[in-house]
Amino acid sequence: MQISVSGQHIDIGDALRSHVEEHMATSVEKYFGNAIEGKVVFSREAHLFRADINVNAGHEIQFQGHGEADAPYAAFDLALERTAKQLRRHKRKLRDHHRAEGAKDVAGVDDADDKVED
Repeated sequence: MQISVSGQHIDIGDALRSHVEEHMATSVEKYFGNAIEGKVVFSREAHLFRADINVNAGHEIQFQGHGEADAPYAAFDLALERTAKQLRRHKRKLRDHHRAEGAKDVAGVDDADDKVED
């Protein structure tokens, strides 16, 4: 996954950039191993830092999250937490949807076998 980190009217240091790349890769690859791209933009609003995260996990599958805090690390962690929750819920929805389809097929086969025996 390609991760880009940028700042609007603030400088992003090497420590913050490596922190973002490490945690984004770990969090996104936990749910989607073949994610395409991740973008993180830091900005400053009055006395707060804001972190906006956009993750492109696949064809037309986008996730967004933002966080505001007194420090850029805390803002990023809040935004990543929200994005990870979206990723987790989407992955669970995909997994449960496929599981439900399998249960219907098995139930349909059992019903057909019962009708043949009668």
